[in-house]
Amino acid sequence: MLIKEQNAIKKDWSPGKIKIGLIYPNTYRVAMTSLGVQLLYFLFNRHDNFLCERIFKPLDHRIPPYSLESQRKISDFDILAISCQFEHDYLSAIELLHRGGINADIRKRTEKDPFIIMGGPSPTANPFPVLFLPDVFFLGDIEPIYVELSQAFENKSKKKIRESIASVNGIMGLGLHYNEEGEWFGEKIRSVKIKSISDAYYPIKQIIPENVKGTKNEPIFGKAFYLETDRGCSERCLFCFTGHCRFPRAARSFESLTKIIDQSEEVNNFEKVVIYGSAVAQSGRLDELIEYIVSKGYEVSCSSIRADYLTENLITALQKGKQRTIALAPETGDETLRYALNKRMSDETIFSAAKLAWDKGFRQLKMYMIYGFPCEKEEVKQKTFSFVKTMREQHFPTGKISLSMNQFITKAHTPLQFSRMNSLNESKDKQKWYRKNIFQLKNVELSLYDPNWAIVQRILSLRNQTYFSIIHQIGQMGNTIGNWKKALKNENKSFADEATWRYKIDDNLPWDKIIHKLDKRFLITSYEKYCDVLNCQED
Repeated sequence: MLIKEQNAIKKDWSPGKIKIGLIYPNTYRVAMTSLGVQLLYFLFNRHDNFLCERIFKPLDHRIPPYSLESQRKISDFDILAISCQFEHDYLSAIELLHRGGINADIRKRTEKDPFIIMGGPSPTANPFPVLFLPDVFFLGDIEPIYVELSQAFENKSKKKIRESIASVNGIMGLGLHYNEEGEWFGEKIRSVKIKSISDAYYPIKQIIPENVKGTKNEPIFGKAFYLETDRGCSERCLFCFTGHCRFPRAARSFESLTKIIDQSEEVNNFEKVVIYGSAVAQSGRLDELIEYIVSKGYEVSCSSIRADYLTENLITALQKGKQRTIALAPETGDETLRYALNKRMSDETIFSAAKLAWDKGFRQLKMYMIYGFPCEKEEVKQKTFSFVKTMREQHFPTGKISLSMNQFITKAHTPLQFSRMNSLNESKDKQKWYRKNIFQLKNVELSLYDPNWAIVQRILSLRNQTYFSIIHQIGQMGNTIGNWKKALKNENKSFADEATWRYKIDDNLPWDKIIHKLDKRFLITSYEKYCDVLNCQED
């Protein structure tokens, strides 16, 4: 199917241009909901001498990957820029490269292969599991260093690009910081953080598909414009990478946001504005922003909002924007545990927010919860069930409650990076218990994340370069649990054990070589405080 798009750029493939393939290793439907894709695409194409085309995962796995704009093979590009939002994207990226005839191991590529740069939230947290995939990683926000990066890309050979790019902040690569055995010899890398996003480049023009409604290619939010209000978070929940890596939060001013909306109308045709951000309500004027968007005739979609910021004015504004679902993230039904996690919010605050939404006419509530936190006592299951039951019976008595309950997964650069995870059997037992009990509640829909995939995500989040050969192999064979178990067994490793091993606080962690705002000592202190509050000590 040929997709018609607004604002897609198709440049002439003249010999002098630097050809950049922008890889987002997921399907068109998912990739086109990424503001990062829009940002990188238009940033690169602003440069007269650059040609940037998008490469996504084809729906038909028999088709080799190709660029959307001119249907070129990925091997035709000079540079491949891979954006990895989530850890599982690593496997899809390896698969795309393999199917495109490019070895995903830099040690086996030649000067004739494209230069590969990888960035995004996952490698910024811990790039070491895929250390030998790209020529270089870029860690952090691209806007502050884009000019230096583009100057490096203008070189004609991979060797010269590597030499030129070595001095750019946030760059980490083979031969610059580590050798082919993964031995580190370079300085620590400081991830790049933008200081003011109000003044940063923003993709006012955005690619919006025209003829995909009702098809498998239709983006999740439909015909939408994506508006980023902020980056980072100031709350620092102990399990969250964003609050510890992207701290303090950077926010666009109300004036800059309304200006973006005004300018966007002139160059885009859209029906909805999707408001993006890690903490969208913390600026305090979200209700005014939504009212402004609605006054121009657009619908609004807004992500999960902290219950303590959900006011009557904000709920009214969301209704006017035709948002039908309120999303809250209590995390757990145990208030003591929630406070220990630095999610400083009472049960009553969450219940009141849901009741306010229900009173105003909302009949769809989504709640995000997590089970299996470190030191979590057996009674937490009953408290969480009671929390959901109270929500159903007293505060959101009619309508649909969608409960997304996922297992706690250890993440790098967080205080809980030193924790084990529930074993496969522990997780299965808890899921069985929650299914049995939540099933009793009327019109509460429960979704649970497969604990096998939680283990895979933990491997990709925490391990180092010694796991690259396993990850590379699975990317080629197919990302299945069976292949994971087989590949680990071949290396004398146990799939089940990957859930329960943990780092000690005095261990040298792979990602200690990456500097974010909050240092390791801060994370250790936060972890020890958490254990003290819950009066426990992990094995």
